[in-house]
Amino acid sequence: MSLDYTGADVARVTSPLIAMLADDELAARRIEAVLAADRMLVAIRARRTADIDIDSAEPDVLIIGCGRGITERDHQMRRVRRAFAQAAIVAVMPEDSRRGVRRALEAGADGVVFENRLETSLALTVRSVMAGQTVVPAAGRLELDRPTLSAREKQVLGMVVAGLSNKAIASELYLAESTVKCHLSSAFSKLGVRSRNEAADLILHSGRDGELGVLAAPPAFAGV
Repeated sequence: MSLDYTGADVARVTSPLIAMLADDELAARRIEAVLAADRMLVAIRARRTADIDIDSAEPDVLIIGCGRGITERDHQMRRVRRAFAQAAIVAVMPEDSRRGVRRALEAGADGVVFENRLETSLALTVRSVMAGQTVVPAAGRLELDRPTLSAREKQVLGMVVAGLSNKAIASELYLAESTVKCHLSSAFSKLGVRSRNEAADLILHSGRDGELGVLAAPPAFAGV
């Protein structure tokens, strides 16, 4: 696809100079409409990184309409970051990509906006990344702040969720009961909880079980 801009178009644009990469035509039009409502113009629009002529005008902000595959998004983000080292990058992705927020930032994005929040968040995010800020949706913040649990801590917590006592966990894992208590104490500290019940409630009801990597022990353990 050829670029939807001319030299005259670029000349009329005030800072920031915004470029957009998007394969989906409807998504691209929506992004343009949202920015236009806030008096921002997408001066450069393309489907591929190679279609943007940086010799003509290197963008200040590059908005990427991301695909739904996490691996594909990562590769796309890295290609864009290599090509536009100085540009602030905003990734627009589906809300079901919350777990991809961290990966998007690691791949080079400066800001992330969920598709269902475009109208309220895109313009603010563009301004914020231009000011040197990193911006992520509140719903994706847990992905960034999630505690890092050891493999053994995850295993022990999974058994706690399944209802096993410390003694039963120790027997199943061939550990001393005091060792199980140490693992739980460390895990509780990382999770910000004070008891087995609080830990189980957090894992089961806050939607963090998948993000934390804690899975309830198989049903076979329930009778231990």
